[in-house]
Amino acid sequence: MLNVQVCLVSDQPIPNLTTIVQFQPDLVILLYTEDRKPQKDRLERVVGERGIRVEARLILPYGLANVIKTCEGVIQDCPDCRVSLNITGGTKIGTLGAFQAFSQANLPIYYVNTKDNQILQVAPTELTLPIEVKISIKEYLSAYGFTMERQASDRQRIQLRRPLTEALRNLAITSEWAIGNLNDSFRDSLPRNVKNPRFPLEIRPTDEGLLLLIPLMEEQGIVRRGHDGSLMVDTMDNVNYLRGFWFEEFVFMAAIAAGADEVALNVEGTWDATGRTATKNEFDVMVAKGNRLFFISCKTSNPNRKEGSEAVGKEYLYELDSLGDQALGLFGKKMRASARPVKDDYLRQRARVMKIDLVDRNDLHNLKGKLRHWLSR
Repeated sequence: MLNVQVCLVSDQPIPNLTTIVQFQPDLVILLYTEDRKPQKDRLERVVGERGIRVEARLILPYGLANVIKTCEGVIQDCPDCRVSLNITGGTKIGTLGAFQAFSQANLPIYYVNTKDNQILQVAPTELTLPIEVKISIKEYLSAYGFTMERQASDRQRIQLRRPLTEALRNLAITSEWAIGNLNDSFRDSLPRNVKNPRFPLEIRPTDEGLLLLIPLMEEQGIVRRGHDGSLMVDTMDNVNYLRGFWFEEFVFMAAIAAGADEVALNVEGTWDATGRTATKNEFDVMVAKGNRLFFISCKTSNPNRKEGSEAVGKEYLYELDSLGDQALGLFGKKMRASARPVKDDYLRQRARVMKIDLVDRNDLHNLKGKLRHWLSR
């Protein structure tokens, strides 16, 4: 018996993808309105990549009779099929029409309750099923129109320099200014596109915490000493690590230890163009747990520094909020992780209003525990 699932396309593709992945139908039929064609195209692509056949049928957003007739046509086209409906998306009129058609045919109707990790069968009998699927980060982002092109994949290197990463974490906890000084410890003019680059690393004699880490930096191959005793960095990758990528690696490892299903570091990709120039973006740390996606933006810069009367950290919040809304949907979550203390009350207030969780230097000693709680609520 052919298993057919009908879905109403909306701005939120993950509830549709949830029942598709969990129930594994042979055929998916997407009911979409003209203004939701881009969302339909994305969902069609993602489902098709799973090897599931997909068809799409255009409906009127506020035409009750049209929706009922379309659904009745789907049911009549395959009398020997097991046909079910996911009513989580769509307009209210679309939902009402689809529900009426499937209810009168005594066919299963499902609603995805992402918040409580449940799939509810609301007709013909009421059942509650746990969501058991794990949607990958790549698939999740693709459903929202973001093509994931690359991520930091050298986990062996991340593990090798873990002792230095954790030492930098400890330094951030014990010294308010050491991490800022490390960010500023390279000369402004850095040679690029040369065969044998040499990046001078200048640490102040008063930065005792940083000076104590030099042997570990040398052991990890991050820095080396010149003939005159000066400190040099040979690659831009190592420069970026010392300037702040170490913190992304620390958050990445903490998220893995917190029990995430999947964690991706330094995700880069491109948004769907749809008649305009394609936009590229980068996500510091992406975390998948069940059928939800979590985005952590990592900063080692001073969040309290003022430009005029406002802290520069405010712009980072707006950037995080905008990017997160595009990629995460209604039930994804956003976090700003700072290696330095966030002292500005206005920043904390704005983060609460934007529903952005904040962790800073004071949370770094137990970041794994903080993330485990964050992923579970």
